[in-house]
Amino acid sequence: MKKQEKIDLIQRGIRETAICRCYFTYDQNYFYYYPNAVNDKFILGQKEDDFILDGYCVRKISHLKKAEIKDDKCSEINKLFGVADRVVDPGIDISSWQSIFESLSKLDTYIRIEDEFNGQFAIGVIEKVLKDKLYFKPFDADGIWDEDGLEIRYSQITSVSWGTRYAQYWKRYLER
Repeated sequence: MKKQEKIDLIQRGIRETAICRCYFTYDQNYFYYYPNAVNDKFILGQKEDDFILDGYCVRKISHLKKAEIKDDKCSEINKLFGVADRVVDPGIDISSWQSIFESLSKLDTYIRIEDEFNGQFAIGVIEKVLKDKLYFKPFDADGIWDEDGLEIRYSQITSVSWGTRYAQYWKRYLER
């Protein structure tokens, strides 16, 4: 698929509140999204998983191999039971990684940053946003915060997600 074809299809998904099946270069599986925004650099969508919306995710258009509008019984069930009615654009500026993280830093949420080419991820909070990188404070699988934090270059990022069940449960656990 050519870049503009992918963008046009995602824009159609936004207009029609349709689920898009998206294939990315770093994964042989596909992801389901209700797209919220797209430009020539990024796609922002709400993750759909078995009739549940599971947070938001931003990924790079350059990593999108192929996208399709999903038009089957599952999408029909999502409409019938109101899942599609809960699709809401979060108002994140997807002009650049810097604007994405500046927008996210205003939210009271934990985020997950991934480098899916190398199988790495970090979950935590944004400490500082710069032009080509950010400073991030992650926690580990035991819920222990890394006091030193991480410096993450935008070139290392394949996706960023927030508002997911996973992150929300950690937030509730760590802030109780």
